[in-house]
Amino acid sequence: MTVHRDRVDIKFVDSDDPVSIPATLVRCSGEKRIAAVPENYLHPRPEASLIKLIVRAHQASKALAEPKNTTIEAAATSMAVSTPYFCSLLRLAHLAPDITTAILDGRQPAHLNRKFLARTNNLPIDWHGQREMLGFA
Repeated sequence: MTVHRDRVDIKFVDSDDPVSIPATLVRCSGEKRIAAVPENYLHPRPEASLIKLIVRAHQASKALAEPKNTTIEAAATSMAVSTPYFCSLLRLAHLAPDITTAILDGRQPAHLNRKFLARTNNLPIDWHGQREMLGFA
């Protein structure tokens, strides 16, 4: 097996022609992963911490809609989180539906982990911009 910048070549013992798979190496949660093109990755891996972040984002949105929570600070307190973290959760509650579905199915790009998504402060409002920024376009 030979890992190149843009692909991985696998040469089998009984064959002269290597099998080439388009892929790159990305750093993800302190480790390196091979980021293959989604069509080449047959077994997606849902990431529990990323799914939990999406769930918390939707909980934050519901907390803000509660009549008793008249301010963002009150909604954050009701969830026992800081106001800045609550605001970052609110942004994630409005991800494009296909991005949310991909995360729940484990089909997100390899670089997209909980830490990366939680620290994204300049997430575009429009779904096309979100897809480009997060690597879905």
